[in-house]
Amino acid sequence: MAAQAAAVMDGGVTDGKKKGGKKRGSSLDSKKGKKRGKKNNGEPTDGEVNLQSAQESFNARNGRKPIFIQPKNLSVDCKLKDYQLEGVRWLVSLYENGVSGILADEMGLGKTIQVISLIAHLRTMKVTGPFIIVAPLATLPNWVREFEKWLPGHPVMRFHGSAKERDAMIDGPLNAKFRKNDDFPIVVTSYEVAIRDEKRLNKIGEYTYLVVDEGQRLKNHRCTLISSLKRIRSSNRLLLSGTPIQNNLDELWSLLNFVNPTIFDDLNIFQSWFGFRNIGQKTQGATTEEDILMEERKHQTVSKLHEILRPFLLRRIKTDVLDDLPPKKEIIVYAGMSKLQDGYSKMIDQGILRDVLLNQGIEAARTLSQTNKQMNHRKNCNHPFMFGEPIDPATGAHMGSAHPQLLIRASGKFALLDRMLERLYRDKHQVLIFSQMTSLLNVIEDYLLYRQWKYCRIDGSTNIDERQRQMDVFNSEKTAGHGGRRNDGDDRHFVFLLSTRAGGVGINLATADTCIIFDSDWNPHQDSQAMDRCHRIGQDRPVAVYRLLTVNSVDIEMMEKQISKKKLERMAIVGGDFRKAGSRSMGEFKTEALNELLNDDVKDLQSKGADVESIRIDEEEFEYIMNREKLFSDGEGAIPTEGKMYDVIDAHKGDVLGAMT
Repeated sequence: MAAQAAAVMDGGVTDGKKKGGKKRGSSLDSKKGKKRGKKNNGEPTDGEVNLQSAQESFNARNGRKPIFIQPKNLSVDCKLKDYQLEGVRWLVSLYENGVSGILADEMGLGKTIQVISLIAHLRTMKVTGPFIIVAPLATLPNWVREFEKWLPGHPVMRFHGSAKERDAMIDGPLNAKFRKNDDFPIVVTSYEVAIRDEKRLNKIGEYTYLVVDEGQRLKNHRCTLISSLKRIRSSNRLLLSGTPIQNNLDELWSLLNFVNPTIFDDLNIFQSWFGFRNIGQKTQGATTEEDILMEERKHQTVSKLHEILRPFLLRRIKTDVLDDLPPKKEIIVYAGMSKLQDGYSKMIDQGILRDVLLNQGIEAARTLSQTNKQMNHRKNCNHPFMFGEPIDPATGAHMGSAHPQLLIRASGKFALLDRMLERLYRDKHQVLIFSQMTSLLNVIEDYLLYRQWKYCRIDGSTNIDERQRQMDVFNSEKTAGHGGRRNDGDDRHFVFLLSTRAGGVGINLATADTCIIFDSDWNPHQDSQAMDRCHRIGQDRPVAVYRLLTVNSVDIEMMEKQISKKKLERMAIVGGDFRKAGSRSMGEFKTEALNELLNDDVKDLQSKGADVESIRIDEEEFEYIMNREKLFSDGEGAIPTEGKMYDVIDAHKGDVLGAMT
C-alpha cells in the first residue's frame, strides 16, 4: 500500500489500465493486518513502518503531471473548470494505483461534479462498475439530478422507499446478474438505508467505488454508520468532505482508516506521531498555543503530518481557484439586550425564570429546565418569547400577534434584524436566515407574516420532496421563469428560513446574495456550510454574511469556542498546501508559521459594545455595513473594517472566520 501511495503522488494518468496496486475484485477490507503492538527491542511497529514508508516513497517522487481531458461522454452542455479537471485527474490516479482518498475541496467547488466525471472517465475505460453513492437523505435528489444533467446516457437509481420497493429494485434493475452490463444503474442511497440494508446492497456484489458524501459523518470510528459502510464490499472508497477536521486528530484518523485501513490501521500509533491531539482544549496554567509551541520539535511534527496526508487528501479553497467568483465578506454585528432579555438573564442565573413565567400564565414554561442555564441563555439571546409568549389580557391573543412591534422590541437581535431586512428589501437583495432552533424560526416566521414578505422554509421536519420544491421556488426568482432576468419586485420570495443543521448541506441557493447567521453553532463548520449555500459556483453577486452576536453573553463564548476549534484545521490542513495532487512541500513548516496560524484574529470579543451607551449600532455604522457598494470597495471610500458595533471580515485576506473556512 505504501508503494501504491507513492505512485499516486507521481500523478501519472495512464490509458486506464491499472499500474500495480490492489487487484481488482478484492475487497478493500479483505486483507487484515498483523496484530499490532510495541516491539520489546524498541524497533518501530508495523503501523509505524507503513506510515514512514508511505512518507519516504512519496518524498522520492515528483513526477510531471499530464493534462487531463474532460471525459467525452459527459453532456456537451457541461464544461469542467481547470481545477475540477485537476481533481478528476487526481481521482483517476488514485483508482489506477489502488489507493482510496479524501476529496476535501471547500464547500461549493463541485465535488459532486468531479465524482460524476470520475465515473464517466472509468466508463470510457470499460469499467462498468457497479458504483454506489451514500449521502445524506436530503441530498439524494440533487445527486440524481446532477447525474442526469452531466451523464445523461447512463441510468441512476435512488435506492430508497419501503422494504418491498427496495426488494423489487434488487430483484429487478439492480439484480447482480446485470452488474457488468453497460446500463447497470449507478446506485444512490442514504446513510440510513446503508445501515439498515447492507445485506441487500451486498447482493449486488462488490462495488468498484463506494463514495461517501459529507464524509465527516464518519469521524467517530466506533459509530454504526462507519461499521455498516465497512461491511459493504468495495474495491475503492472515496470520502467527500469540505470539513475533514472538526474537533481533533482522532476524527481525521477515523476518516483515513476508512479509506486506507492497511496504512492507517492503528490509532495509538497515529496519536504517538502527532502529539498535539488536545489542541483547542485549555490546560491549567497555560494556553493551548503555549502547550503546542513549548516543545522545540513541534513544527517538525506538523510538517510530518502534512507529508503523510498529502498522498490521500486533495483540498482547494474557493479564493484560490475561482477567479470569477464574486467576493464574500462576513460582518459580525453586535446587539445589546432589551430590558426584557436583561431581566430574563438575571432570572436564569437565579434559577427562578420558570416560576416567574408560570405565575404570569405562560404554560409553555412548564417544561423549562432551570438546570441547563447555558441553553436558557442561548434562547434568551435569540428572543425571550422562546420560553413562551405572553398573552395580551385585553384581546386574549399572543402579545407578538396583538402587538407586532413588541415582538421586534423584545429582542436586541430582532430589533437589529428588523432594521437590516427593511434595508435589504429596499435594496432588492435576497436573504438566507439560519438558526440552530426551529422554535426561533417560528418566531421569525410570525415576523415575516407581519411584514407581508414572501418566504420559504426548510428545517429538520421538511420532507425530501417539499425540500426540493422550496428550493426550486426560491431559485426560480433568478431563472428563465422571469424572462431570463432576476425578479427583484415586491412579489419575490425575499427570505429563506433554514435550520443550520438541516439547511447546511445539499442545498444550492446561489440566488441569494445575503446570509444572516442569527445564532452561531458550537461547531464552526456548520456555520461555514450555511454560508456556502449562497457563496458558491453560480453566484453572480458579492455575498454579505451577517453574523449576529449579543454583547456580554453566551454568544461571545460560542464565538470564542469556534475560533478554538478551527485552530486544529488551520494547523493540520490549511498550512499543508494540499491544493495540487502530487505537490511537494518546500521545506519544513516553521514554528513562526504555526504561531501565525494559531493567532486569533478576533481581539477581545468581550469588549465589544462596552463603551457604547445604548449598545445599539448607530446610523453611521449601520450605513457602513448595509451599503453593498461601500462594503465591497477596496479603494477610496472603503469602510473601516472595525467599528464600535461591527467587524468586517474579508475572506480573501483570511481574517477572522474568513481564515477559518
